[in-house]
Amino acid sequence: MNIFSIIKQSIIALKANKLRSFFSILGIVIGVSAVVIILSLGQSLKGFVTNEIEAFGPGILDIAVKIPEASEVGSAISIMQGVKITTLKIKDIKALKDKERFPYIEAVTGETFAQEWAVYKDKEKKVLLFGANADFPLVMRTAKVDKGRFFTDTEDETLAKVAVLGSNLTEDFFGPIDPIGKKIKLKGQSFKVVGTLEPMGGFSFGGVDMNDFMYIPIETALKEVLGIDYLLEIILTIKDESYSVQAIEEISQLLRRHHNIKDPAKDDFQITTMEEVISQVQEMSVVLNLLLGFLAAISLLVGGIGIMNIMLVSVSERTHEIGLRKSLGATKKNILWQFLIESLIITILGGVIGIVLGIGNFLLGSLIVRTQGLSSWPMDISWVAIAAAFFVSMAIGLIFGIYPARKAAQLSPVEAMRKE
Repeated sequence: MNIFSIIKQSIIALKANKLRSFFSILGIVIGVSAVVIILSLGQSLKGFVTNEIEAFGPGILDIAVKIPEASEVGSAISIMQGVKITTLKIKDIKALKDKERFPYIEAVTGETFAQEWAVYKDKEKKVLLFGANADFPLVMRTAKVDKGRFFTDTEDETLAKVAVLGSNLTEDFFGPIDPIGKKIKLKGQSFKVVGTLEPMGGFSFGGVDMNDFMYIPIETALKEVLGIDYLLEIILTIKDESYSVQAIEEISQLLRRHHNIKDPAKDDFQITTMEEVISQVQEMSVVLNLLLGFLAAISLLVGGIGIMNIMLVSVSERTHEIGLRKSLGATKKNILWQFLIESLIITILGGVIGIVLGIGNFLLGSLIVRTQGLSSWPMDISWVAIAAAFFVSMAIGLIFGIYPARKAAQLSPVEAMRKE
């Protein structure tokens, strides 16, 4: 059996039916390129989110409200559905700022969010309001002052009506005009702009672009704008990650005492480290990639079924040819290998073209994403996906080519020669 002769004959047979071969290859191309694009996008998304979280720096602890005795997922769902936990207070922040008790805490900020209409001259816009403490830039290291300054502890304590604008909001309201000293009206009250922030990249913290926020002192936000006395979150930084376990334990004890909680199982708060957040993101990305990979693999399966159908049609149409070759001395193995190789050529060619198109489309899509504001979006091509897609396509060629090839090989030369 001369394998090169069989390959040559297979190529001639495929060329004889160019349109049929084209559509067979197209099915594999679509499947392979889908696998490459989807899994590369999943890997890039994971890298993007991880990089943006790490940009906040190590040693960050997030204290968020939680439904007592509920799981993290169940608590999050309940809160999204409107359940409110109102036990996180300003007094908790003040206690955490006690350097004698918590010498390892460097900075603390509370957080509250809202949407309010803001007006500057003839411009009116529904802004994202972010109430924070003066330590906010020390906690969120990506929040860097561009012009002016951030508000102070004194302005927070005295309910001063001052504001710091995110870069997008600055552009929307003022454009090229210097905003420092200008006043924006919020719920009928004038807030003096004391500073603006540099762009924070494309990361959406909590699902919203932080460049769109109007930052005001948290006590002003609670008492003068929102009319509430509770926080949504407290975020703090510690001097060194080695203090994490101690910090979580001692902060938990403080909050339980403040919130009159005796049983830790009934905590109305949860403390998360940045490492845990990154770990959760990575776990979610694995599940997401598996799901997306499964969906993309379905298109490969469809392509394989298409190959089998087309090869069966080819066997039926070439019955006379098969009979003639057998009468001239071709063995069952020769016929079997010819049809198997035809299937492999289709899948290998489709796999190579699909990989090239998949990489090209992924890179083009990534460039478009970068031009839309996500300049830090990584172009992480999933080489695992490429290798897997290629070898799976080869396996599909073999698996779905075996039945038509066996059918061709089993034909009786006498019966085959009778058919025209």
